[in-house]
Amino acid sequence: MTAMMNRATASFLAAGVLLVATITAGCSTNGPPAVCSAVDSLRTSVSAVTHVDLDQGALTEVQDDLTQVKSDLATVKEDAKDEFAPEIDAVEQASASVSSSVNAAITSPSVQGITDVSTAVKTLGASLTALQDAVKSTC
Repeated sequence: MTAMMNRATASFLAAGVLLVATITAGCSTNGPPAVCSAVDSLRTSVSAVTHVDLDQGALTEVQDDLTQVKSDLATVKEDAKDEFAPEIDAVEQASASVSSSVNAAITSPSVQGITDVSTAVKTLGASLTALQDAVKSTC
């Protein structure tokens, strides 16, 4: 009888250990939300735009880099759902502003056009910083 109780106790303990191990393993696989890596990717693509030297031929490079920004921004919007909507909207508006100022500078090259692009790029960088600050507590 004692041997049977010892086996039952041992089986019960083994099941308990297995349950705890399963629960612990499940907790350890949860990483940060997808929006965290999406914002990191967006940061990288915005950095490509904000670090372009605005000289001859740079406007086409900015246009090309904006394509990646728009793609990464779409991923952030999808991953964040409605969370961070004001910050995401600000990045989206700043990106559109860069795009329109680049198009205007290409169409009518001028010092003012380059200045407008530079201002829009700085605004894009600032709006991304605001988004990163908002997402930081989540990540």
